[in-house]
Amino acid sequence: MNNKIITLNKRGYRADFTWLTDFSRVILPRYKIKKEISVALLSSSEIKKLNKIYRQKNKVTDVLSFNLEDKNILGEIVICLEQAKKQAIEKNKSIKSELKLLLLHGTLHLLGFDHEKSISEAKRQEKEEQLLLSKF
Repeated sequence: MNNKIITLNKRGYRADFTWLTDFSRVILPRYKIKKEISVALLSSSEIKKLNKIYRQKNKVTDVLSFNLEDKNILGEIVICLEQAKKQAIEKNKSIKSELKLLLLHGTLHLLGFDHEKSISEAKRQEKEEQLLLSKF
């Protein structure tokens, strides 16, 4: 497999993803990912519908991850660009840094991390996110 693990579908949205190569360089060796990860940018209404269907939460969220039973694809991560921009402003961060966090967060979910299981699991996932974010 090549070093491209991310397949990105911006669906007409404009966002800087030039950092994906660095993301792959950090993630690939750490987790020995051999499958692709599909990433799509969605509108608020689209992600709200998915959140209601799959998590029974009738509200907009920033990122959702879906494991796929496919020999070539690990899963799909959907990111709400509108929500990411809103959160970046609230945190006084760049949209680029918020997108990095959301993609990493979604990827960790695909790899079995689940911050909703327990406080200790939430701390473990947050620690992993911070460690990896510092590397790219």
